[in-house]
Amino acid sequence: MQVADLAALERGEKTPNLTFFKKLSARLRIPGGSLLRQEPPNVPPLPTDFRTVEGREPTVGFEVRLAVSYARTISENVRELAEEELTEPLPVLPRLRLGANPDEAGEAERARLNVSAVQQLGWGSNQAFRNWRTVVEGAGTFVLLKNFPLADCKGFTIYDHRSAPIIVISKKERLDVARTFTLLHEYAHLLLREPGLSDHDDRNPVEAFCNRFAAAFLMPRNIIREMLGGWPLEPQDWDMGDVRNWARQLKVSQQAMALRFERLGIAPAGYYNTFRERQGQAAAPREPNGGNYVATQVNELGDRFSYSVLQAEHGARIAPVEAADILDIRPAHFGNIRQQIENHRTRVGVG
Repeated sequence: MQVADLAALERGEKTPNLTFFKKLSARLRIPGGSLLRQEPPNVPPLPTDFRTVEGREPTVGFEVRLAVSYARTISENVRELAEEELTEPLPVLPRLRLGANPDEAGEAERARLNVSAVQQLGWGSNQAFRNWRTVVEGAGTFVLLKNFPLADCKGFTIYDHRSAPIIVISKKERLDVARTFTLLHEYAHLLLREPGLSDHDDRNPVEAFCNRFAAAFLMPRNIIREMLGGWPLEPQDWDMGDVRNWARQLKVSQQAMALRFERLGIAPAGYYNTFRERQGQAAAPREPNGGNYVATQVNELGDRFSYSVLQAEHGARIAPVEAADILDIRPAHFGNIRQQIENHRTRVGVG
């Protein structure tokens, strides 16, 4: 779909044929019937914006709006499957209060989900994000990946229906350690029942809570104590090489670990800022390798949503053509996708 074609269409210089109309509907994630209306349909408001404080006006680009619309489409699909009892029951998410201690809450939720230090330390750097995503989906969420600028937001959450708590993470973030932190940050938004657009800015109290929750979840005190060989009696100016090594073991960013050390009081005040200055320019992330369409589509939709639709189709509760339409994947791939998801859940320890 070319910009010139859209411009010509808007000027009345081009008449769309059925093929172009279907492509336009699919690209915009807008039903064909809505495109044919003379008046625009009622559009739900954007999620709550947690990205800024102090009266600054946030911007929301087209890609973010498209991602929100996409997430709401997935939410409706999930709601319909759940209401008609066509899919497995979703675990109920616990609820946190903003007045709770976020460090204790993060560690407690990690313990509830039963992810051990041995598991985390044993994951390869290229496995950690997917495994954490599987854990968070197993807790009762749907995690999607969509393309939108990091300058707009790192991720957002939708909680329009009890059966469809949805996390969306920007694919523009190439670093898995950053994606993992955003995943747990957004998970905290759902636990607080405070869905919305995020930028991880501590000046907003909800964002600050979610940041500390994510850090405690990924770097609980018992694992830090084990890595350090004990708990220091006073703050230490930790060597950058050691921090780099520990961060690599836990598959978290070095800066996140430096900030966690400072907030735990085992590094002096200002250590995080000093660490950032010493670190200088971070290494450029690797560009993702090309993949086939089916793998890319399942990666965007996430295992839980894909598996829910495939199980409904496998049990003859929805037709293969309907499942293919929802997933935008040909039925010939269904069996292989379902088996891969089941195998991965087993490896991670999620039923």
